Amino acid sequence: MRYFGVEEANRLIPLLTRTFTRVRPFVERVQALVRELEELQEAGAGPERTAPLRGERDALIDSIQGELEQFQDLGVELKAADGLVDFRALKGGRPVYLCWRFGEAEVSHWHELEGGFAGRQPILHAHEFAASYLS
Repeated sequence: MRYFGVEEANRLIPLLTRTFTRVRPFVERVQALVRELEELQEAGAGPERTAPLRGERDALIDSIQGELEQFQDLGVELKAADGLVDFRALKGGRPVYLCWRFGEAEVSHWHELEGGFAGRQPILHAHEFAASYLS
């Protein structure tokens, strides 16, 4: 398993920012399509009305996945398609997450594995987070 250091995670921020800048409009459109499909379903609309919307939704989801899979291959954990990612790290020998969300200039927070975004804490000393490559 790969563990990131703060500096290593920060080197990926420009690529993450460019990618999420491209992907976020797709995510917003998918969310709008999902709402529209739910409304049509509640209204009893047939497949002739919903099939084109489902096709558009599915194509956008495929595009989003295609854009984001490169990060999974690098060991970055995607938490939300609109720009929330975690990087596994070691802090004092125990696994934690370095946390970044779209719009932040750098990785400046971390949280426990079970803590989630709500448990984010500021990174006070970047050297406390060791990079490591384990198989």
